[in-house]
Amino acid sequence: MRDKPEQELPPWEKDPLSSFLANAAFNERASSVNLPEVYLLLKRVHATFDCVATAIERDNREELCVPRILLFRSQSAFLAATRLTMSGQAFEAAPILRAAIEQAWYALHIARDPRPLERSNVWLQRHDSPSAMNACKHEFTVANVRDTHRSLDPDAAKILQQLYDSTIDFGGHPNPKGILASLRRVDEGGAVTYRVGILNPDPLLMTMTLKMAVEVAIGVLRVGQLIAPDLLKVEGLDLTIEQLIKEVPRTFADGK
Repeated sequence: MRDKPEQELPPWEKDPLSSFLANAAFNERASSVNLPEVYLLLKRVHATFDCVATAIERDNREELCVPRILLFRSQSAFLAATRLTMSGQAFEAAPILRAAIEQAWYALHIARDPRPLERSNVWLQRHDSPSAMNACKHEFTVANVRDTHRSLDPDAAKILQQLYDSTIDFGGHPNPKGILASLRRVDEGGAVTYRVGILNPDPLLMTMTLKMAVEVAIGVLRVGQLIAPDLLKVEGLDLTIEQLIKEVPRTFADGK
């Protein structure tokens, strides 16, 4: 955390870890320049998250306390996945996008329960005892929280489920589509070497993952609409979210 904005940090040292961090930071900045339209959409998504967070914070009902916290963590996960992808670590971004979806589903599962405070307590008391742990595991299965979404908005739930499955394919689990994405075959003088890159700023992979991040973020924002529909409609955020949905195919057309 930067406590003093005017503070000048010393340059990175030359050891491998310092070089890695310096290269990752360079890739992040370069990606924002090389993918200007994508980066503009990312900024709009983040700004919308901020507006939704502010709007929901004004609804200070006690039963929405835990859902608000979970939605904020989904926003944070979107930012983390964006930063990783832009640095060249798209594979590592996938598990974080998966977490963003699960946190949104948890938030909705609590908020739309007839007794949201009781369900919040099941989650909050998870580590109090073995029985509390079992109760939380039983209540907050992926199937349960997903089904809550499906019961309220089946079309949006179907899209988010497809994205959830994609995050598993591309890094949420160690599956080949994700693991092998950065594999490179190098033939040098008859010797074949397979190299696995950690920082792999491949434009196609990066763009694909950023598109998934945006779509996950929009899915999470649509969950926010189900948690506080009247509030977001008054704020005009429902129209903003619809505009973001329309911008995705335009921004990522032809593999941009």
